[in-house]
Amino acid sequence: MRPALNRFLFPALAASALLAGCASTPPMPEMGETFFETKINSDGTKLFAFSIDVGRPEGGKGKGGRGGKGGRGPEQRGMSGQQGPDGSSMGADRQARKTETLYAALDETLATNHYCREGYIEIDTHETEGRMHLLGECKDTANELDRFDFPNP
Repeated sequence: MRPALNRFLFPALAASALLAGCASTPPMPEMGETFFETKINSDGTKLFAFSIDVGRPEGGKGKGGRGGKGGRGPEQRGMSGQQGPDGSSMGADRQARKTETLYAALDETLATNHYCREGYIEIDTHETEGRMHLLGECKDTANELDRFDFPNP
């Protein structure tokens, strides 16, 4: 009977470990919410992750056209030649508005919480499933008040 016990015990332990790992992951923000997370390194470097909801990609439920399963880019959907009334590309205008919204929301957040007092350096910006994300590093280093106000998770 010992082999039968081992056959069921290992999968049960693996499943409980997986669930415990998922339970510690912070939930993604609800639609329309912003997300701001900070990390202060031991050398005083202040990093942050910021994201904002910008709406689902056109076409609904699936992931964007970055080569995922069944995803097709704008060229394959026949959208590459679409132009707005002013002759500009509608996709580029939409993307520019999303990016502009991201920067405006981040500027407002930083003006409110004073995390980066001397500005920031943009490390990465990308979009995933209707959210724009920006990773950044503050130009100033952390002081004791920063470490108190923004403790690491």
